[in-house]
Amino acid sequence: MITLVCGVRQETPTLLLIKALKELDADFHVVNQEELSNHVQVRWSYDNNGCKGTIRIKDEYLDIQNISGVFLRFMSTEHMPDAKKNEATLTKTRSVIISLTDLFDILPIKVINPKYGMMTNFSKPNQSLMIRKSMFKIPDTLITNKPALATSFIEHFNFNVIYKSISCERSIVKKVKKNDIEQIDHIKHLPTQFQKYIEGNNIRVHVVGDQTFATEVTTETVDYRYAHVDGDNAELKPIDLPLDIKNRCIELTKRLGLVFSGIDLIRNKNDYYCLEVNTSPGYSYYELSTGQPISQALATYLTND
Repeated sequence: MITLVCGVRQETPTLLLIKALKELDADFHVVNQEELSNHVQVRWSYDNNGCKGTIRIKDEYLDIQNISGVFLRFMSTEHMPDAKKNEATLTKTRSVIISLTDLFDILPIKVINPKYGMMTNFSKPNQSLMIRKSMFKIPDTLITNKPALATSFIEHFNFNVIYKSISCERSIVKKVKKNDIEQIDHIKHLPTQFQKYIEGNNIRVHVVGDQTFATEVTTETVDYRYAHVDGDNAELKPIDLPLDIKNRCIELTKRLGLVFSGIDLIRNKNDYYCLEVNTSPGYSYYELSTGQPISQALATYLTND
C-alpha cells in the first residue's frame, strides 16, 4: 500500500514528512503541486461497486485502490511561483487539485486532513462556536462592520483589544491603538473581528490523532509569527499540558473533523483560552525550534495499519 504526500515538494513541512517517511522505509509518492499541470493526470469513477481509477505521476501509474493514506497540503494556486504568468497552467492545476481532493474525500483511507475538516477554518466565527463546545474559553468577541459598535467595544475594554480577519486568509493580529479610531470607518467595507486582548503565555498545540505536542512561545509581540517585524524575538520551548487540556485539544480536533491541527491557546493564570485552530498548520517552525517529533507522528499515523 502507498502513502501520497501532496503539496509543494520544497516546502519545509513537506520535506520534513518526506524525511520521516524515508526513516520508516515507507512506500510513498510525492504529488508535487508545481508539476500538476504537466506531469500528473487523474482518472477515476465511482459506482455501486466503489471507486476505481488511476493517478499518473510522470510515467508511473498508481491504482487508487492501492492508496492507504494521504497528506494533503496544497497551497492556494494564486500563490504558486509563476502562477499569474500562465493562466492555462493555473487552470489545469486547479482542476487536478479539485479532482484529487474530491477523490480523497470518497476513498476509505487515512487523510491528513479531510476536505470537510479543512473548511472549518473558512469562517472564524463558526469555528469559535465549535471551540466553545469543547469547553474552552474564548475571548470576548465582536464581529462587525459598524464603526460605532466597534468603537464602543474598544472603549469598553479601554483599548485592550486586538483585531484580525474572520476568514481563512492570513492576517497579522494587532492591538488597537488610539489613532486607529481615526480609520475605523474603513470597516464598513470589511466585517472585522475584534477581541479582548488576553494577557498570558502563547501556547501552540499540535494534535496528531491522539498525540499532542505543546509549545510555549515567549515574546513581547502580539502576533509572535511576526516578532521579527517589530524587532523582537520569539522563544519557543516544549511544555507538558495538564491532562484535561490535552484531552480537550484532541476532542476539539475530532469535533472539527480533523486528524492534524494546530491549536492556538493563551494561558492566563489557570485559565486556558482558545483563539483559533489551524487546519493545515505549518508545523515545521515548531519542530525545528523545539525538536518535537511532529513529522514522525504524522508519518507513523499515515503508515500504521
